[in-house]
Amino acid sequence: MILKIRRTSKKDDIRFFTSIIFAFLFLVWLCTPPGNKFMQLCLWGNHTKYFIAKYIQHSDINEYIFHRNNAIYLARMYKDKKKALQEIDNAIKTVPAFASDKELKTLYKERAQIRLMAKDYNGALNDYINSGQININDCLTVAMLFKLVGNYREAMSYCNEILEKDNLAFAGYACLSDLYDSYGRPDYALKVWDLAIDRKTSNARFYAERAKIKKKMGDIEGYNADVKIAKEYSPTIDIDESIIDQVLSPKILSLAIK
Repeated sequence: MILKIRRTSKKDDIRFFTSIIFAFLFLVWLCTPPGNKFMQLCLWGNHTKYFIAKYIQHSDINEYIFHRNNAIYLARMYKDKKKALQEIDNAIKTVPAFASDKELKTLYKERAQIRLMAKDYNGALNDYINSGQININDCLTVAMLFKLVGNYREAMSYCNEILEKDNLAFAGYACLSDLYDSYGRPDYALKVWDLAIDRKTSNARFYAERAKIKKKMGDIEGYNADVKIAKEYSPTIDIDESIIDQVLSPKILSLAIK
């Protein structure tokens, strides 16, 4: 009986110390980079899924999707997008010959979005153009990228495309206003918001943007008047919010996992 108790006690001690070790390792894992542990688990899951698929099918048919998904997880995990860009490059390199042209071009557009987060603006612009998939939601981003490389004429065409689709689109007016302001013509930028407000007098964001231009031009009285109107329409509005900063410095990569 005594021997049995001792053996049981020894087993309990082993379990206890094993639990302590695992708890310690778990805490170390939680405290080490990357901070987004959920994404790290998803990355491991993607590797496991690919390994199983390759083992069963004995082929690399899903290799480019594997690299593409890795790129998305890595881009969400790390501020430095170098590893994510390496993976999306691998995805493009491993696209099978039988894949459609659309699939390849979609990868270019997805790489453009990762490059944008990495602030590789020239690379992002080239990928957007090569993708041939610039839709109305991309126009503001592409316009700003053209502005950064000094091609204001091309940038203006994308701004106008937004307003041709919707003559009340905030993004279109913000696009034109920023181009004029960047070109050293804040007076023209002011006229853009005058036109916007004439078309829709109840848009708080229009007044907030005009206020910022007036402040830049030294019209503090006009700035205060527009801020007051903006807050009457939308009491919680953030006057300093910038849609231009949002498109050039996106914080979220909105790509779905395949």
